[in-house]
Amino acid sequence: MIFRDILEKAIGIICDDEIQVDTISPKLNKLIRCGNMIYLELIEEYVRLKEEEEITFVDGKADFSSFSKLVKDVISVQKDGVNVSFSVYPNFVTTDSCSGKATVKYVYHGEELDVNDNVILPPQFTPYVLANGVASEYFYRSGLIDEAAFYKNRYDTSIINLTRKQKSIELKVKRFL
Repeated sequence: MIFRDILEKAIGIICDDEIQVDTISPKLNKLIRCGNMIYLELIEEYVRLKEEEEITFVDGKADFSSFSKLVKDVISVQKDGVNVSFSVYPNFVTTDSCSGKATVKYVYHGEELDVNDNVILPPQFTPYVLANGVASEYFYRSGLIDEAAFYKNRYDTSIINLTRKQKSIELKVKRFL
Protein backbone atom coordinates (compact mmCIF):
# COMPACT_ATOMS: atom_id res chain seq x y z
CA MET A 1 0.00 0.00 0.00
CA ILE A 2 1.20 3.49 -0.81
CA PHE A 3 0.74 6.49 1.49
CA ARG A 4 -1.03 8.25 -1.39
CA ASP A 5 -3.85 5.64 -1.22
CA ILE A 6 -4.48 6.45 2.44
CA LEU A 7 -4.46 10.19 1.79
CA GLU A 8 -6.89 9.87 -1.14
CA LYS A 9 -9.33 7.85 0.97
CA ALA A 10 -9.00 10.40 3.79
CA ILE A 11 -9.77 13.22 1.32
CA GLY A 12 -12.90 11.27 0.33
CA ILE A 13 -13.97 11.09 3.97
CA ILE A 14 -13.22 14.76 4.60
CA CYS A 15 -15.15 15.77 1.44
CA ASP A 16 -12.87 18.71 0.64
CA ASP A 17 -12.46 19.19 -3.11
CA GLU A 18 -9.72 21.77 -2.57
CA ILE A 19 -7.23 19.12 -1.43
CA GLN A 20 -5.40 17.41 -4.29
CA VAL A 21 -2.69 14.82 -3.60
CA ASP A 22 -0.68 16.05 -6.60
CA THR A 23 -0.83 19.76 -5.72
CA ILE A 24 1.09 21.14 -2.75
CA SER A 25 -1.13 23.22 -0.47
CA PRO A 26 -1.38 24.06 3.24
CA LYS A 27 -4.34 21.66 3.57
CA LEU A 28 -2.40 18.83 1.92
CA ASN A 29 0.59 19.47 4.20
CA LYS A 30 -1.76 19.35 7.19
CA LEU A 31 -3.24 16.07 5.93
CA ILE A 32 0.25 14.58 5.43
CA ARG A 33 1.22 15.54 9.00
CA CYS A 34 -1.99 13.93 10.27
CA GLY A 35 -1.27 10.78 8.24
CA ASN A 36 2.27 10.52 9.58
CA MET A 37 1.04 10.98 13.14
CA ILE A 38 -1.53 8.18 12.76
CA TYR A 39 0.99 5.87 11.05
CA LEU A 40 3.73 6.42 13.63
CA GLU A 41 1.27 6.03 16.51
CA LEU A 42 0.03 2.76 15.02
CA ILE A 43 3.47 1.22 14.60
CA GLU A 44 4.68 2.40 18.00
CA GLU A 45 1.69 1.14 19.97
CA TYR A 46 0.07 -1.74 18.08
CA VAL A 47 2.33 -3.16 15.37
CA ARG A 48 5.83 -4.51 15.81
CA LEU A 49 7.85 -3.92 12.66
CA LYS A 50 10.57 -6.58 12.53
CA GLU A 51 13.81 -6.75 10.60
CA GLU A 52 16.54 -9.36 10.40
CA GLU A 53 20.02 -8.52 9.20
CA GLU A 54 23.61 -9.56 9.48
CA ILE A 55 25.60 -7.30 11.82
CA THR A 56 29.31 -7.30 12.63
CA PHE A 57 30.13 -7.57 16.34
CA VAL A 58 33.48 -6.15 17.45
CA ASP A 59 34.65 -7.57 20.80
CA GLY A 60 31.10 -8.80 21.44
CA LYS A 61 29.52 -5.37 20.85
CA ALA A 62 27.44 -3.93 17.99
CA ASP A 63 26.41 -0.27 17.93
CA PHE A 64 22.84 0.51 16.91
CA SER A 65 24.24 3.02 14.42
CA SER A 66 25.46 0.07 12.32
CA PHE A 67 21.87 -1.21 11.89
CA SER A 68 19.93 -0.19 8.78
CA LYS A 69 16.86 0.85 10.80
CA LEU A 70 16.33 2.64 14.11
CA VAL A 71 16.32 -0.16 16.72
CA LYS A 72 13.45 -0.33 19.20
CA ASP A 73 14.20 -3.74 20.74
CA VAL A 74 16.40 -6.74 19.98
CA ILE A 75 14.57 -10.06 19.72
CA SER A 76 17.43 -12.50 19.07
CA VAL A 77 21.06 -12.84 18.07
CA GLN A 78 22.21 -15.91 16.16
CA LYS A 79 25.72 -17.00 15.29
CA ASP A 80 25.88 -19.81 12.71
CA GLY A 81 22.19 -20.59 13.30
CA VAL A 82 22.58 -20.95 17.08
CA ASN A 83 20.94 -18.50 19.47
CA VAL A 84 23.43 -16.50 21.53
CA SER A 85 22.65 -14.75 24.82
CA PHE A 86 22.75 -10.95 24.57
CA SER A 87 22.23 -7.78 26.57
CA VAL A 88 20.64 -4.61 25.25
CA TYR A 89 21.92 -1.18 26.25
CA PRO A 90 20.70 2.25 25.10
CA ASN A 91 23.20 2.54 22.21
CA PHE A 92 24.41 -1.00 21.57
CA VAL A 93 23.87 -4.72 22.03
CA THR A 94 26.49 -7.04 23.54
CA THR A 95 27.11 -10.78 23.58
CA ASP A 96 29.51 -12.78 25.67
CA SER A 97 30.61 -15.26 23.05
CA CYS A 98 30.19 -13.56 19.70
CA SER A 99 32.65 -11.74 17.48
CA GLY A 100 32.36 -11.24 13.77
CA LYS A 101 29.13 -11.47 11.83
CA ALA A 102 25.89 -12.56 13.47
CA THR A 103 22.24 -12.44 12.48
CA VAL A 104 20.19 -10.05 14.60
CA LYS A 105 16.40 -10.02 14.61
CA TYR A 106 14.99 -6.79 16.00
CA VAL A 107 11.96 -4.52 16.21
CA TYR A 108 12.43 -1.04 14.77
CA HIS A 109 10.85 2.42 14.85
CA GLY A 110 9.13 3.75 11.76
CA GLU A 111 9.96 6.87 9.78
CA GLU A 112 7.77 9.67 8.48
CA LEU A 113 6.36 9.06 5.03
CA ASP A 114 6.16 11.13 1.86
CA VAL A 115 3.17 10.94 -0.48
CA ASN A 116 4.66 8.23 -2.73
CA ASP A 117 6.32 6.10 -0.02
CA ASN A 118 5.31 2.50 0.65
CA VAL A 119 3.52 2.00 3.96
CA ILE A 120 5.00 -0.96 5.80
CA LEU A 121 2.22 -2.65 7.74
CA PRO A 122 0.79 -6.16 8.06
CA PRO A 123 -1.74 -6.98 5.33
CA GLN A 124 -4.82 -6.78 7.57
CA PHE A 125 -4.48 -2.99 7.73
CA THR A 126 -6.21 -1.43 4.72
CA PRO A 127 -5.98 2.13 3.41
CA TYR A 128 -9.57 2.72 4.49
CA VAL A 129 -8.85 1.81 8.14
CA LEU A 130 -5.93 4.23 8.27
CA ALA A 131 -7.91 6.90 6.38
CA ASN A 132 -10.46 6.92 9.21
CA GLY A 133 -7.66 7.76 11.66
CA VAL A 134 -6.20 10.40 9.35
CA ALA A 135 -9.61 12.02 8.84
CA SER A 136 -10.21 11.99 12.59
CA GLU A 137 -6.92 13.76 13.28
CA TYR A 138 -7.57 16.24 10.46
CA PHE A 139 -10.99 17.08 11.93
CA TYR A 140 -9.45 17.53 15.42
CA ARG A 141 -6.87 19.94 14.04
CA SER A 142 -9.59 21.80 12.12
CA GLY A 143 -11.74 22.22 15.25
CA LEU A 144 -14.52 19.88 14.13
CA ILE A 145 -14.69 17.87 17.35
CA ASP A 146 -17.91 15.93 16.70
CA GLU A 147 -16.70 14.64 13.33
CA ALA A 148 -13.31 13.89 14.84
CA ALA A 149 -14.84 11.86 17.66
CA PHE A 150 -17.02 9.91 15.20
CA TYR A 151 -14.09 8.88 12.97
CA LYS A 152 -11.77 8.30 15.93
CA ASN A 153 -14.29 5.81 17.31
CA ARG A 154 -14.45 4.00 13.95
CA TYR A 155 -10.66 3.96 13.69
CA ASP A 156 -10.13 2.72 17.27
CA THR A 157 -12.71 -0.04 16.85
CA SER A 158 -11.08 -1.18 13.61
CA ILE A 159 -7.60 -1.24 15.16
CA ILE A 160 -8.80 -3.20 18.19
CA ASN A 161 -10.52 -5.74 15.95
CA LEU A 162 -7.50 -6.09 13.66
CA THR A 163 -4.94 -6.47 16.45
CA ARG A 164 -6.97 -8.77 18.69
CA LYS A 165 -5.61 -12.26 19.11
CA GLN A 166 -8.15 -14.81 17.94
CA LYS A 167 -8.62 -17.53 20.52
CA SER A 168 -10.97 -20.43 20.25
CA ILE A 169 -13.83 -20.47 22.71
CA GLU A 170 -14.73 -23.61 24.61
CA LEU A 171 -18.24 -23.84 26.00
CA LYS A 172 -18.60 -26.11 28.97
CA VAL A 173 -21.63 -28.35 29.09
CA LYS A 174 -23.78 -27.93 32.17
CA ARG A 175 -26.43 -30.41 33.07
CA PHE A 176 -29.52 -29.81 35.06
CA LEU A 177 -30.64 -32.58 37.39
